[in-house]
Amino acid sequence: MARQARTIIPGQAMHVMVRGNNRETLFFNDSDRCTYLDWLREAAKQFGSAVHAFALMPNHVHLLMTPQNEDSLAKTMQSLGRRYAQYFNQQHHRSGTIWEGRYRSSLIDPDYFLRCQRYIELNPVRAGFESNPQDSTWTSFASHIGGNAEPWLVDHQHFWKLGNTPFERQMTWAGFVKEGAPHWEDREITEALVRSKPWVSDIYAKSVFKDNPDQVLIRHRGRPKKLIPINSMT
Repeated sequence: MARQARTIIPGQAMHVMVRGNNRETLFFNDSDRCTYLDWLREAAKQFGSAVHAFALMPNHVHLLMTPQNEDSLAKTMQSLGRRYAQYFNQQHHRSGTIWEGRYRSSLIDPDYFLRCQRYIELNPVRAGFESNPQDSTWTSFASHIGGNAEPWLVDHQHFWKLGNTPFERQMTWAGFVKEGAPHWEDREITEALVRSKPWVSDIYAKSVFKDNPDQVLIRHRGRPKKLIPINSMT
């Protein structure tokens, strides 16, 4: 069976997920996690992928990235995957593949970007590992609310619209994540990712995928409400 072609538009965000083979552990300690993030940063810089958000789970990883070119994402993930697999096998005295097939990816409608970022940063809470997102050490949430800064992360233009100052953006984002997502939204994002289909509105689909409508997973609930910057609520 032929591989399903990925939908990639340079300059548009992609939700990416890689999983351990047979759902086995990918990170045994903080050294593993730091190594993975360091090499993610290096690969993204080398191959032209902006990283906006991440969540490192015990046996899988979620990333939100924007590729500059059609092959940026593939080269980033392939380089990172090979390098980390070699390190992991040497470090933990094992051999063979550590990945469960190819990485999965879903193109994200720009209007849904912040919702996808929230989905990623709430992953440890949704999985039952943490009660609150601020307790999650290995996601990008802390960086987005002024905690542990990850200077290599690139804030998306929609994140910049959350406020006129870093504090305003951090407060607005913290409130949005604390609000949580409706179950149907989580299901749609998950389904789009598992099927490696774009998660877009009908408006976006008609504009971008009008010649191939079966390529997308359309969200039929219209455009989401815009977030109100914290400074406009005072």
